Amino acid sequence: MSILLLTSIFLPLAGAILLPARRERARGVALLTALLTLALAVVLVGCYPGGTAPFAKTDYTWLAGSGVPLDVRFSVALDGLSIWLYALTALLTVVAVLISWEAIAEQAPLFYRLLLILETGMLGVFTAQDLFLFYVFFEFTLIPLFFLIGIWGSEERRYAAMKFFLFTLAGSMLTFLGLLAIMLWDFYHPIGTPAPWKMTFSIPELTTRYAARPMDPAMQMWIFLALFVGFAVKVPLVPLHTWLPLAHVQAPAAGSIDLAGVLLKIGAYGFARFSIPLLPAAAAAAMPWILILSVAGILYGALVALAQSDIKKLIAYSSVSHMGFCMAGLFSANRLGIEGGTLQLLSHGLATGGLFALVGMIYERYHTRKIADLGGLARRLPVLGFFMAVMTLSSIGLPGTSGFVGEFLILIGLFQRGWAETLPPDALLRTLSVLAVLGVVLGAWYMLWLYQRVFFGPVREPQGQSHREGDSPIFPDHASMVPEKSGQSPQPPVRDLNLREILALAPLAVLIIWIGVYPRFFLDRLAPTMNQLTAGMRQAETRLERTKDEIRMTKECRISKCRMPEDSTDPRFPPPRPFRHSSFDILSSFGFRPLSFAKPQAAFSPLIPHPSSP
Repeated sequence: MSILLLTSIFLPLAGAILLPARRERARGVALLTALLTLALAVVLVGCYPGGTAPFAKTDYTWLAGSGVPLDVRFSVALDGLSIWLYALTALLTVVAVLISWEAIAEQAPLFYRLLLILETGMLGVFTAQDLFLFYVFFEFTLIPLFFLIGIWGSEERRYAAMKFFLFTLAGSMLTFLGLLAIMLWDFYHPIGTPAPWKMTFSIPELTTRYAARPMDPAMQMWIFLALFVGFAVKVPLVPLHTWLPLAHVQAPAAGSIDLAGVLLKIGAYGFARFSIPLLPAAAAAAMPWILILSVAGILYGALVALAQSDIKKLIAYSSVSHMGFCMAGLFSANRLGIEGGTLQLLSHGLATGGLFALVGMIYERYHTRKIADLGGLARRLPVLGFFMAVMTLSSIGLPGTSGFVGEFLILIGLFQRGWAETLPPDALLRTLSVLAVLGVVLGAWYMLWLYQRVFFGPVREPQGQSHREGDSPIFPDHASMVPEKSGQSPQPPVRDLNLREILALAPLAVLIIWIGVYPRFFLDRLAPTMNQLTAGMRQAETRLERTKDEIRMTKECRISKCRMPEDSTDPRFPPPRPFRHSSFDILSSFGFRPLSFAKPQAAFSPLIPHPSSP
């Protein structure tokens, strides 16, 4: 299996190198390469046994020296977190090639080369088991997408490409510093005898070591902030999202599919792979703030989407809102929310990738994305309207679709976190859980309103476009020329989806329904890995809550100027819990002063003032 995984990662790169120079042959070879990669991914997914052990692992020494304690390895493998994102990448690349078949006319061989190179980078990010290798693939994805936007984008493509590149590059520099700090701290704080210790970049080995010997909480918070900036730009979290709508609007349809369907997931994947398991105390302390940013993104993205007049821009802002749900699930710190957030990454990739593909098909026919220019398209293009309905219903979380399963688990996790698990009740978490539900309502509003305006009502098409009555809406016999008015040049009729476009969208629709009807197949394979990666954050969060209780209790006791006997059962003065060293570490790193829990000289009744009090 390791050979299959290695082949699937580098097969697109080999195809890009060997791509012919002619357009017709280039797109055929690109499609064949993408299909072979998808076939290998399907085999690996079908053989994946579940559990927490790495699957199809390949491990070779890459950078090492006899006199230098450096151990960088070329190590790739799959687990429950990466398996579905890896398969999603392979599938969406096939979709991107198919929808670009006729849309890309200029420099088509270069376009398909960049698309296949981008696929290798994305597959490598999700399979890398070494910090250095992960960062190489992480940066590698920027270059092809920069050129895809800058060469084949719309009017402001150069500005959009530059803004995308600068935002993501600046964030990734801080990510590199954070990953380097993780490796160096492990090197200078060895377990056992330090003599044979090496600077290891192995992600599984570092995760095991940090679980056995956690980092100092103050250092955790600094490294967490460095990683946070880079991953939050990728997600993107509000307010680091400003590059995304412009990049989506200006990118070609294939670029938008890869950007929304895969590249945004790299940010959430980074949080789940590095920030949460390696820095659990910092993740637990930052959890309320990240939940605030996530819910703010849910509401902001939904409200701004309601105001859009461009279909593509509306879907771009919907991505900001839906990625907020994914992040809220990951940082809900309970099993249901974490599994829901991870599954929602897959669901969002399928639905939003399909939506951007459909917008590209509409633009290819009408050369506009303005909502006001379109109407009643369900009569003209019934098959396109059907697929648009499936993607829209999944996006709003209709039961029976993948969007419902992910959002339902996330909301249960948030409500469980805010209303059942936190004692005393936390008003902030309760408020955030209710506001997240409002985001679902707003999502249904802007998506259904979009569908109603574009596909229902009177037929409204841009000037010069027509559809000849009697043509088969799916497979017309030939292209006829129908003039709109005397004196106008004839225009080809607008046709419904052809077989190639149906084949591009059908797998997305099937998977959306499959996840919605039988999510257990997907949850059973991701749950063991996610439970293992997030166990440390849940434990750190529990310790932090206990220590906050101790501080609150001590303050109340000092305010009352009373001391209590150890065996007191007065509910106003519950006995203090034993002070734990780990809780002290967590609090001291965030500015809390150490408190004295020294045993009093004598026991006093809670109703008798302490002698030291005035």
